[in-house]
Amino acid sequence: MSGPVTAEVPAPLGATPPRAADTAPPAGADGPRGPRLATTRRGRGPGPAPLPFRTVAIDRYLETIYCIAGEGEPVRPSRVAQWLGVKAPTVSIGLRRLRAGGWVHCELDRRITLTPAGRAAAEAIVRRHRLAECWLTDHLGLDWASAHLEANRVAASLSDAVLARLDLALGEPATCPHGDTIPGRTAAHGELVALSELPPGTVAVVRRISEIIEHEAFELLREMAAAGVGIGETVTIEPDGPVGQVSLTVGDRRHALLVRPDAARLIWVEPARGRAGAPARAEQPGESER
Repeated sequence: MSGPVTAEVPAPLGATPPRAADTAPPAGADGPRGPRLATTRRGRGPGPAPLPFRTVAIDRYLETIYCIAGEGEPVRPSRVAQWLGVKAPTVSIGLRRLRAGGWVHCELDRRITLTPAGRAAAEAIVRRHRLAECWLTDHLGLDWASAHLEANRVAASLSDAVLARLDLALGEPATCPHGDTIPGRTAAHGELVALSELPPGTVAVVRRISEIIEHEAFELLREMAAAGVGIGETVTIEPDGPVGQVSLTVGDRRHALLVRPDAARLIWVEPARGRAGAPARAEQPGESER
């Protein structure tokens, strides 16, 4: 795969936060990440204690944890640090803050899971990003690689009211341009298998590109876009590809796209009906959570 893309470093979480009374907007008011909803958690003392308002850094952690889990991976601090491009001590401080705020649980084996409040917040963040990608590709004509980058910049600035109007204007899509399911929706495709599992000669339809490719092998995403590979495109596994690579032709194009096997495992396709030798279905990563 291509080299990893350097992630934007989230704001440090080790600094002492300002008092809530100095920073908190009125209940229901819009902040830089959308409406700040006053949710509660059970504290050590009597009665519910309010959850802290989310920051940009907290949102980055919640989105990262959600996406890693959605790929079927165990979420551990080292993986979060790798995904965000920060050092382990920074992640340790951040996770302590998230745990104290009621956003995550940290298990004895160091696995990180989202609490109900954390999952609800993460789903809202991911939904906003994926709808922004749909708008950027469907209405502004960006390719799916550029749309991913631009959505990182514009998604947070959309209010919930604008996002709801945008969703309706887009026809309430079920997936983003990369085929990832928008939280709260169900993808309409059939059974999916990893591209790496298909034998030569198989014809399949591309349905989903893993978040890992979006995040860690961005140049491959650009190469796929340039070769015409997109969600809904038909590809054929060529039998005469170079050793150690999967050779694809897109539609009726003669030019083949070469994909390394580790990347081919992150491209999910639906084998065309009526093709002999199609493999048995393998559960898609994160499918049980959708």
